[in-house]
Amino acid sequence: DKSIRSEILKPIKALRRNAKLLNERMDILRTVDTASKTGMKRQEAMQRIVPKWFDRNKAANPDKAKSQRRQQANKAQKQKKAKKSDKKVVNDNGAQAGNKKVDDEKKPPLDSHPLQELHESDNKRLRRDELQKEVQKQLNDTNSKTLRTLHTLENDSKHSPNSCPKEGFSLPKDVSVTLVIQCSLDRIWLLSETCLRWPDPIVLVVYLPAQSVRNPSDQSSALDTISNIMAECPQMTVLPHVHGDEAKEGETSTYPVNVMRNRGLDAVKTSHVLIMDVDLIPSADLSHVVKDNLVDQITIARQSAGETEIPVTAMVVPAFERKVDPPCSDIESCRSYLQNDSKFLPLLFHDLKECIGQEDCIVFQSDMNWEGHHTTQSKKWLKQNWYEAKKDGGEKVRVIRQIKCFDSLRYEPYVVIPWCPSSESSQPRPLTPYYDERFYGYGKNKIQHISHLRFRGAAFSVLPQSFVVHHPHPESSVKQIWNNRQWHSLHTNMDKLYQGYIHDLKEKYSDVKNVVPQCDD
Repeated sequence: DKSIRSEILKPIKALRRNAKLLNERMDILRTVDTASKTGMKRQEAMQRIVPKWFDRNKAANPDKAKSQRRQQANKAQKQKKAKKSDKKVVNDNGAQAGNKKVDDEKKPPLDSHPLQELHESDNKRLRRDELQKEVQKQLNDTNSKTLRTLHTLENDSKHSPNSCPKEGFSLPKDVSVTLVIQCSLDRIWLLSETCLRWPDPIVLVVYLPAQSVRNPSDQSSALDTISNIMAECPQMTVLPHVHGDEAKEGETSTYPVNVMRNRGLDAVKTSHVLIMDVDLIPSADLSHVVKDNLVDQITIARQSAGETEIPVTAMVVPAFERKVDPPCSDIESCRSYLQNDSKFLPLLFHDLKECIGQEDCIVFQSDMNWEGHHTTQSKKWLKQNWYEAKKDGGEKVRVIRQIKCFDSLRYEPYVVIPWCPSSESSQPRPLTPYYDERFYGYGKNKIQHISHLRFRGAAFSVLPQSFVVHHPHPESSVKQIWNNRQWHSLHTNMDKLYQGYIHDLKEKYSDVKNVVPQCDD
């Protein structure tokens, strides 16, 4: 019936109309009106939160920016010359002074001073030389390394080559988070966006196959690539990892993912760490929101339980992914998304909601591995259900949502965990365990660490407001090997290793009472 259908469509039409009005309003809010005080305040707030992202267009095209500055400087010079020429006619006695000022104006503007460019060039060359020495040192080192595993845990902690400060930290004001990332050279381009959004320390471990970097031409190309990304990212420490790709029985890939993660952890100097894959890009406010919530967490723990050390908890960072149809097939086409559209990846929470609403973003891997991030309860999180009440003595305090149970034991979120102890020590020990280096290639290498934290009794909570989002890229060769069970044993080897690893965890931590359980069906 037409009349019934008309009634049914009324609220739908109203929703569409309201959505259009809302989108228009959001566009107005995003557009900074520098002529008004409100607009200026908004602009200043944006610059404080994400200064590099705010100036990304200038950073992406420095030659164009420099050309514009020269044009502005030349225009200003012409105006000054005209004024001084008028003065010269009026006052003949100031002729010599006027000529001197005109000569001074012929000097190049300060923002294009050659000494500054020379200094930047020298720094880049020094960084490259240091990288080259480290690569050569690793190539010459033929000693085999002992793997850090669950069975060597106590010794690894006691004799850890970590970089934690011996003087400790003052809590909670010295709380800080380092981003640890490992990648191969073909993915390093993804760091450009991360560096714009994450202002705190970053440690990057770059995989370099020994066979490749022994070739002088290939080594030079690799060092140039790394040096260029370092120039973009002054807060980043880069550790090259030369790997001999020693053959394992039945394997063609031995990508040392957990060895590289542990190398990154050894370079961390902050109270906390977030270990991520290079294809996950942080929201622009992630570092600020994480620190604020860590400070709250530490403050509550000290007030309620009198704890003096950093509480060993795992703070889950919700993960999403940007979908494209059809998927990009090569690196250049994948890179073009952000190059052509600066809003391709959500910047802040409301951008993410918009992306989800338009079905351009989904929960990370929810279409292929629902168990991986289901326990985060991202749908509830997107509705801003971020907090819950907790009893503290006789009073209730607001805390971020705690994870009471795991929907699946295949849950593998990205987590912020404590690393460097706050107490003073001549030999500081990390507060959380290293990754098990027996896991390599693809599969089970991250979930083993989550399982270790869980069996050790770590509490899990979900970070509000901020997130990470996966950038599309071509499928890696090691994942192709993982998926090809017929010709490769990687999948079988890692599954078998993980089963034994879980058995060992249960034995080692059999007396721990507060392990997060699996949810009842």
